[in-house]
Amino acid sequence: MEKSYRAELVGLFGDPVDENPTGVMMEAGFKAQNLNYRYITLRVQKGNLKEAMEAVRLFGMKGVNLTIPHKVDVLPFLDELSPAAEITGAVNSVLNDEGRLIGENTDGKGFITSLMEEGVFVADKIVTVLGAGGAARAVAVECALSGAKQIHIINRNEEKGQKLAALIQEKTKAQSDYLAWKGTAILPGDTNILVNCTCVGLYPDTSKPDICYEDITGKMTVCDVVFNPPQTGFLKEAVQRGAKTVNGLGMLVNQGALNYSLWTEHMAPKQAMVQALQKEFDLSLDESDIVEIQQDSQSRERNLIGKMIDYYEGDPKRVQHFLKVYEFARLIGEAEELPKDTLTVLKTAAIVHDIGIKVSEQKYDSSAGKYQEQEGPAIAEPMLRACGYEEEMIDRVLFLIAHHHTYNQIDGIDYQILVEADFLVNLFEDNSNRQVAENVKENIFRTKTGLWYLEKMFLTLNK
Repeated sequence: MEKSYRAELVGLFGDPVDENPTGVMMEAGFKAQNLNYRYITLRVQKGNLKEAMEAVRLFGMKGVNLTIPHKVDVLPFLDELSPAAEITGAVNSVLNDEGRLIGENTDGKGFITSLMEEGVFVADKIVTVLGAGGAARAVAVECALSGAKQIHIINRNEEKGQKLAALIQEKTKAQSDYLAWKGTAILPGDTNILVNCTCVGLYPDTSKPDICYEDITGKMTVCDVVFNPPQTGFLKEAVQRGAKTVNGLGMLVNQGALNYSLWTEHMAPKQAMVQALQKEFDLSLDESDIVEIQQDSQSRERNLIGKMIDYYEGDPKRVQHFLKVYEFARLIGEAEELPKDTLTVLKTAAIVHDIGIKVSEQKYDSSAGKYQEQEGPAIAEPMLRACGYEEEMIDRVLFLIAHHHTYNQIDGIDYQILVEADFLVNLFEDNSNRQVAENVKENIFRTKTGLWYLEKMFLTLNK
């Protein structure tokens, strides 16, 4: 193919945008993967958004990010909304699909992932959100969909706050209420996770939300969606009171990674993106952000298994399922003499293959395979990073999680054995009859070792 001097364009529309470093991390990702893409940061003032969105089609841009004040105003100019964007009523990312503009909201998913990377899970927690704008809507709704028990909304504009609380009540299983913000906001004493979703403190503003900081305790996790500066005045107050804090850079990177994949159809090189931001903000690498691979393979596996047992705490059926799939995958992989790295990928994927099932049941009231494939990778990724897995290995494991219930696209021996191991366990747990096992043998199983296990366990009966 001849060299092309035309780059694919993506970018950011907003006002203000001078302080927004999204382009730095996106360009670092493009460079790492040698993609001919360019990210342009454009100031689009309120009232000019319609023309700007028409330009997305005109210039054939692959997509754009939207920041204040456009996340809600963009809705009339789009052809389609994702389920997340439809529920939240706000869009931070647009995909140009051959002239059709599709709105997505990756803010909430990025926020949840940034929490999980810090070992914080929202399931059964009480979350207090400051604000009711586009970012607040995304964060509050995604927390509710991820299993939060209660969402408190504190906002100065009562109408907006009431509407967001009502939306959560109507569209999710979480409870929600509106609390007035008049003067200094009082924080509910039952708060587990506190999130500033206002723009107060955004560079160059050094102020902080007007709340009663004495209400913050060491038992809380305190988060800020503001990412420049990373250590805001709001977070500094929380640190002084012993709270665990999560800055806005994690959310920025994670939602950026989702947008990157949406536009380029490549798995985002998150490590390169994180390092670019750390360099931009002159931050030293922190072990909690990028874990150097220091553990041997066995200790890393034990660590991951321990995290999965914690994740499924109180649910012995799920724990036993993944451990059995892991053991069958290991036995088949070793017998089939897989290369060391391939075997490691297989065993790792077997440990986390069903990790999306909890969120699927919370979001969709279903454990269907398609929902597990959809939700699983975002939950597994921070866990794998925390255990020190390499980028390339993480990418393959996430791919296997996202496809392990899809049997017509098997593209490698690790994929094949993972499917076989899962079937060996499911056939027993589902009390499947001989005919089902015969069908599985004919249509699914391919490895000599997997077929041997299948025959010995399910096809010697009633002969």
